[in-house]
Amino acid sequence: MQNSLLIKADNLSYKINESKLFSGISFALNNNEALHIIGSNGSGKSTLIRILGGISEPSKGNIIKKEDLTISYLGHKNALKSYLSVRDNLDLLDLMDNKQIDNLLAEFDLTNKLDVTLGNLSFGQQKKIALLRIFINEADLILLDEPFVGLDIEMCEILSDHLNKKVEEGSGLIFTSHIASGIRANNFNLD
Repeated sequence: MQNSLLIKADNLSYKINESKLFSGISFALNNNEALHIIGSNGSGKSTLIRILGGISEPSKGNIIKKEDLTISYLGHKNALKSYLSVRDNLDLLDLMDNKQIDNLLAEFDLTNKLDVTLGNLSFGQQKKIALLRIFINEADLILLDEPFVGLDIEMCEILSDHLNKKVEEGSGLIFTSHIASGIRANNFNLD
């Protein structure tokens, strides 16, 4: 598959209360590419991911996106309802009817948790539930903010393998992480 531009950051800056969080950020990402955004706490990694996803606006600069770009985003928070069962959360995410869901629930050791209230699961189990949408989604661009937090070593390897496969199949990936991963990616340092 020929590389084509998915998203380009052009001279992005972001201010919080007139104090610059970051400035002059420029890069481009094509399909079949991954970018690991690194930096110290408070350097603006999460903010940059939200800007790229269209959730926040930069103070200055532009985002150029491929026409009809589809994005799959998972931020720090899992965006799940802790008072609902796992099954109800998956229904809300429109994942229960997906043909892959049974295999993924088994792979993630979650099959017997469908009727458990999400709030009664460990943080790692909740993270696995949130990640199901990334495993099932067929987006052009995947944006992940600290996807490995709370996962055991085996699940980190499964996630890395899956993301590498998605990139090989043509998706683009931009992620932040303080945890070492097996994702083949270029680094972009905000410090």
